[in-house]
Amino acid sequence: MKKLVLGLILLAFCMGCPLYVHSGGDSIEVYFTDPLAGLPWMDKLHAQANGVDTALISLIDSAQKTIDAALYRLTYQPIITALQRACARGVSVRIVTDQSSVERFSSEYSQLQSLPCVTLKTDASADARERFDHTMHHKFAIIDSAIIWTGSLNWADRELFFDANNALVIRDERVAQLFTAEFNEMFLKDRFGQQKYDGKVFTQLRAYAVGSAAVGIYFTPSGAPQKIVRDAIRNAQKSIKIAMFYFTDDLLMAELAAAQARGVQIDAVWDFRGWERFEDSEIDDALRLGIGVVDALPGLVHHKFAIIDDKAVITGSTNWSDSGFFSNDENLLTIESPAIAAQFSRHFERLKNDALTYDQTPTLPPRVTIRHYNTQDVLARIEWRPHLGRSVDFYELCRARESFGPCERVYSQIPANHRYFIDDGVQIGQRWFYRMRSAVSGQFTDWSNEFVLTVQAPFCLIAGAREECDCDDAIDNDGDRSIDCDDLDCKAATKCLGPQWRENTRERVVLGLTPTEALETHPERYLEKLVTTEFTVVATAVSGSVIRVQSDRDFSNHLSVIIFRSYEPRFQGLGIDPTRFYTKKKIRVTGEFSQYQGQPQIIVRSPWQIELVQ
Repeated sequence: MKKLVLGLILLAFCMGCPLYVHSGGDSIEVYFTDPLAGLPWMDKLHAQANGVDTALISLIDSAQKTIDAALYRLTYQPIITALQRACARGVSVRIVTDQSSVERFSSEYSQLQSLPCVTLKTDASADARERFDHTMHHKFAIIDSAIIWTGSLNWADRELFFDANNALVIRDERVAQLFTAEFNEMFLKDRFGQQKYDGKVFTQLRAYAVGSAAVGIYFTPSGAPQKIVRDAIRNAQKSIKIAMFYFTDDLLMAELAAAQARGVQIDAVWDFRGWERFEDSEIDDALRLGIGVVDALPGLVHHKFAIIDDKAVITGSTNWSDSGFFSNDENLLTIESPAIAAQFSRHFERLKNDALTYDQTPTLPPRVTIRHYNTQDVLARIEWRPHLGRSVDFYELCRARESFGPCERVYSQIPANHRYFIDDGVQIGQRWFYRMRSAVSGQFTDWSNEFVLTVQAPFCLIAGAREECDCDDAIDNDGDRSIDCDDLDCKAATKCLGPQWRENTRERVVLGLTPTEALETHPERYLEKLVTTEFTVVATAVSGSVIRVQSDRDFSNHLSVIIFRSYEPRFQGLGIDPTRFYTKKKIRVTGEFSQYQGQPQIIVRSPWQIELVQ
């Protein structure tokens, strides 16, 4: 205990040191990348990795017999080299990865497959046979059947050096057995997504003693992880701190709103691009309730963690989203340990304070985005994080032929309320280095970090839209297999160079129980809002692709719960037949209220949105 306390004291005075804590006789180690260490130019890669890269490579180098790894992405060359050394020692290496990563990074994966001890499998078979949009999103490895590496970190350059990520090393054979069972479902049985474990949902709340911590292990898409997170929020007594990349789960947003209403102090660092990219992001609602800030990193806040009452941590690979909980292959861990919670809290405060400082200090250099989305409609698009608190006079953009070289062209007087710029003066195949600075009270700031771009042909053709930022061209520009307003139109006659903030000021979360009569008689007050209501199920009907759980036999005028048949396995895994189970029972349902052809309804994607009322 004295050793642990001393370690925490030393960390308090060593902000540049690797952030990890040994807990319970070296049973758990926690690591964080530190992209803030590289500001403003993001050129201090060793400090930005913060020891995570060396810890991972050392772990690979320690393997004597086997390495089993389930990784969404593995492209970092020093790790590939470490696996090559493992081959030379006679180590057997099995890898499961996402097919899209293999297609996108064919050179790196070809190199991996050429190693004599490596056997690689992808989820291509799952992509072909599953009806849902599936991703093998794990980031874990099992070393010699005894040591686990997991967390939010993909094994790639950007993730190590520019994104905020966490990683855990757990030395426990029982935990390793759980991860091995998950790995074998994919690697040996070729079962991904909803086919794993014969579609069963594991809801047993079991924690394993690992040193001085209690650790729970849960795999998606069983549905249990959503329940674990919901219950943790519901049972929080004092505080919740969240660092999250994607947050689109409306049930958890409702739980956060309810927790805040009962006096729980809730704070968050939301990823800026995770917020602005998705029209259905719950981050809008959270910010409107005063929960959290959006980050200011050039890279991503790629975390998926929460700290509950400063004594427990939820982390892993699972974003708080429908796909994270119910479609992808993911893992979620709960760790009850005040010491580990303190380390996560320390990292959280560092990210939060940076965002607050950046927003209030326009004299700080701009932060140019390292990773872009929705950029395939133009030749060159440069994005940056604006100062949301105090504005600058204007921006100036430099285009250079070499890193931090002389400006080949300067674009000046870019308005202060803009957050991206489209450079039309480039040609396909050219490589450019972009950096920015701001003008504040007649003085220029220092230059920002760089965005390096090799110009490629636009992904989609010009569709003649009125302007780039409307969504009427019916093209899936962001590649998510859905045509919606997350898709910016292809380049149009009038380019939207300004900010694309969603001007949505309506209150979205309705606290407390809303009578079904209010939803039916005044639907305009509640459309697209998160509501909770109760009613006794009169009948359940199946019609085409939907299951309709009705509050009245006249469903055209009365509220129904709508469950799409594609979501039915989520209920069946719990042993629930939604076509029969709820009939004649009183239920409490939470979800977004909507209307379909005048019929009031709440669409339910998760069995945890419906609770039986005794």
